[in-house]
Amino acid sequence: MNLSKSEKLRPARAVYLLATLTIIAIAMLVVSLLLNMRSRDLERSRQETASLTRMLMSQTEQSFHNADLALRGVQDRLQTPYGTQLNLDSPLIHLLLNTRITALRQVSALFIVDENGVIENSSNQDQVQHESVVDRDYFKFFSRGKETGLFISRPVKNDTKGSDSHSGWTLYLSRRVEGLNGKFRGVVVAIVDLAYFEQFYADLEQDFQKPIGMYLNDGTLIASLPHRESDLGKLAAELRSVRFAATNFNVRDFSYRDRNDAKQVFTLGYVSDFPLLVSVTNNDAETLAAWRETAITVVLGALLVCIFISIAAALLAIELRREGLLSSALQEADDRYRLTIDSVMDAIISTDEAQNIIMFNTAAEHMFGMSATQIIGKSLANLLPIPRREAHHRHMQAFMTSAVSSRTMALQMEICGLRADGSEFPIESAISQTVINGKPQLTAVLRDITDRRRKETALNGMNSELRRLSISLQSVREEERARISRELHDDLGQQLTGLKLELAWFSGRLKDGRETAPEMLDSMRCMLDGAIVSVRRISTELRPRILDDLDLGEAISWQVEELGKRGNMQVVCNLPAAPLVKGGAMATALFRIVQEALTNAARHAETDWVEVGLVRESDDLILSIRDSGKGFVHDRHGSGIGLVGMRERATALGGKFTIVSEPGQGTTIQVRVPFAVPWSI
Repeated sequence: MNLSKSEKLRPARAVYLLATLTIIAIAMLVVSLLLNMRSRDLERSRQETASLTRMLMSQTEQSFHNADLALRGVQDRLQTPYGTQLNLDSPLIHLLLNTRITALRQVSALFIVDENGVIENSSNQDQVQHESVVDRDYFKFFSRGKETGLFISRPVKNDTKGSDSHSGWTLYLSRRVEGLNGKFRGVVVAIVDLAYFEQFYADLEQDFQKPIGMYLNDGTLIASLPHRESDLGKLAAELRSVRFAATNFNVRDFSYRDRNDAKQVFTLGYVSDFPLLVSVTNNDAETLAAWRETAITVVLGALLVCIFISIAAALLAIELRREGLLSSALQEADDRYRLTIDSVMDAIISTDEAQNIIMFNTAAEHMFGMSATQIIGKSLANLLPIPRREAHHRHMQAFMTSAVSSRTMALQMEICGLRADGSEFPIESAISQTVINGKPQLTAVLRDITDRRRKETALNGMNSELRRLSISLQSVREEERARISRELHDDLGQQLTGLKLELAWFSGRLKDGRETAPEMLDSMRCMLDGAIVSVRRISTELRPRILDDLDLGEAISWQVEELGKRGNMQVVCNLPAAPLVKGGAMATALFRIVQEALTNAARHAETDWVEVGLVRESDDLILSIRDSGKGFVHDRHGSGIGLVGMRERATALGGKFTIVSEPGQGTTIQVRVPFAVPWSI
């Protein structure tokens, strides 16, 4: 058949059109990808900036909190009966100031100013003594009235040079000191070295390389990196558009125009409990530098792909033009086709439009156990089990009427073959349809997958076993970690609480000027020794020894007696079911729950009466701890580790943990556990 020139060029034009559309699609995909990558890089950088801001807020809060703790420690000591008798310039107070400033790198000095505004004592030997600071804001703030709390001054520039060769800047933190009659006695002042924060920012810059700033809550810049000497003590340019009176946020992004009129985005956060702000500027230019390098690589790669597609399309078009030259090789190709069909290892079967077999290769003969002469001309249904023939026929009819040229049928339906001996076996089938002389022809490539199915079943079983094993190992590891965490908190925490109560009693007697027995110091030393022994024991055994020597009821009574030695709280025990618990995991868990509940009552409930009960109800043991304290609003998601530990212990016993508490109504904790647990008694 002779073709016109336009007909010969039609396939080449289609190839050129397809190549053009492909190049356009690639270009659109590359642009979309690069824009998406740019957006993600900017978002990731801003998230990193927000995270860094929160970290700096936390560090700044901790630094100022530690400085304030030092001030409050000096304030408390000076306001005790003993402290009011000391002169502000006494060596003891100098020793107190030196002790409080230890380990505070951000504080360069602590000093005390008397009621007349004269510096009387200082932790710094170089500090000018008896210098008048009556005009300083940190003194005037308290001398004018009854103001209390912490005062933070504006930044002050010192004359001395810091290690970075620029003049040092400091903040003054101060608290009021009163006598026993409430009369103003003076102020205690801490000098905060702002260079400490800039050095900390410089250390962080090696990892993050972002400009950082710290401000007062009115926008005054007090520290920055890089150092901005001319802007310190002034309203920062980046915060001029921020309305501080209307702000109500923790961390928030802002933007401003710098001196070069370039847009800068920074994250600003308020420091909790202090009138301070921290900002970190997000450098979009540096963030996008890596993106630009990637974009260049992607664009060059896409360009190379487009060039390759163009060359391939041109070559394909040339080959299509040569199509007419191949007509003479059709017969030879047909012969090779038939020989190839017979030589392949997969079974190949062809049918006509009526699904009668017209080709049955050698591999198919071996697969079905019948020769080609026995099956050619017969229906394809003879190779299928009777129950599946009707469904298979419908699928084949639907396939022939569709526009799809090929399909892998093993993915859509279960294909089974029928051998000559009547045995069934699974088949993987890839089917295609062609039109020869105007009539459709279906060709299926079949593969016996009996062995593969058997191996897949075995593999799935092994995978299931591995998953179960992995889950079990993870569960055991997490349970062990949770157990160790509970033991550390429950055991050592209780002894430290007792020590705290002893110290509170001892401190109260000292503040009241009453005599203290030396035996109390020996008792506290013994408690410290006990805490050390507890740490060693927990690390080796992680088990309460008291239950090895006593039963549960005696152990609880011992705990009550120990708690009574350290406070005035009365504990009533009603434990008729205690003899039923003979030790083991249940006794340990119930003892720990009682121990934690009594400790919480002593710490937080402000109660003088607690009742502990253990009764049996049907097949359950019910442990209850009830107090008449101040109560609280219970929020399960906000529970501390003590409540979480009690709940986990009850759950480990297969029990239920409940807590009922309202402000002013006391607290009731109840644990219901099944008594007939094999390992619990």
